[in-house]
Amino acid sequence: MPTWAICRSSNFPDHRGLKGQKHSNGFTLLELIVVLVILGVVGALALPNLQNLYASATRRADRDIALDQVARLGADALLRGHGLVIWPATASLEGNEFGSGYARRELELPADWGFELDRPLLVQPNGVCLGARLTLIDPRGRRTEHDLEPPYCRAQ
Repeated sequence: MPTWAICRSSNFPDHRGLKGQKHSNGFTLLELIVVLVILGVVGALALPNLQNLYASATRRADRDIALDQVARLGADALLRGHGLVIWPATASLEGNEFGSGYARRELELPADWGFELDRPLLVQPNGVCLGARLTLIDPRGRRTEHDLEPPYCRAQ
């Protein structure tokens, strides 16, 4: 009989593993605890970064909403047939007459956002923006400055 055909011999361990030991099909409690501890450490390190990533993405989206709103002012003035003036609600317009062809417009910013302008932002009835410097203030108080260049008032 060829040697490869021998199924069992007293010199080889039986099919269950070493002689006298049973083969287990599960994990030990120690192995499970080690895996759980590793998962806990990785989770504790990753969670704060995920929260910061979400907050940053939300802030960026809110800023883009505000800047898109400013960029649409020219089309809005052209469709309405009159000029628009943007000035923060806290500032007074006394002594700043823009003529009867201009309507005051408020920016609709996301909650807890604010803005400042270095001068009134004027958009003529033909849709041309005269430019200004816009400072957006996020809920944490961080300020980002944007130059609104004529004729379209797109942020630079």
